[in-house]
Amino acid sequence: MAQQNLVSFFLIAAILLGCQAHASDLCDKAEYVELCKSVVKGATDPKAAIKTSIEFLLSETRRLKASSEKLKSSQFIDVCTDNYDSAIDDLNNSLQNLRSNDIASLQITLSGSLSFYETCNDALAEGGKGVVQVASRLVKQDHKLQHIAANALHFASLLK
Repeated sequence: MAQQNLVSFFLIAAILLGCQAHASDLCDKAEYVELCKSVVKGATDPKAAIKTSIEFLLSETRRLKASSEKLKSSQFIDVCTDNYDSAIDDLNNSLQNLRSNDIASLQITLSGSLSFYETCNDALAEGGKGVVQVASRLVKQDHKLQHIAANALHFASLLK
């Protein structure tokens, strides 16, 4: 009886460790490992990790768009607002591409969303120190979203 319980314990431990190792492996080769682990929270397959990442990006991008609309309008901040709209469109398209298993289009739309965050940061930097100070939250969050989008692209490269 004790031997059977011990075998059961080891089987359960092996299964749990195997799942944990697989989830860990998913983020191990991501560009931003710690951010990856905090966003995908134990997802064990790339498709689930992409979906979680996109949903997070959508939520945060909508929040940033609302923040940018509240800031004192300038041509530089307006670029961000427009780019957030475009990123939201690409992220919604990414979800659709994920559902239809269109990996090439998924990679294109994820890359597009990444470039929209980069464009916002470039526009704010062009505006100079004053604009960057006013929009410091946008700059900080944009960098985070770029990193999450880069990780999502990594997951997309793991799909077959």
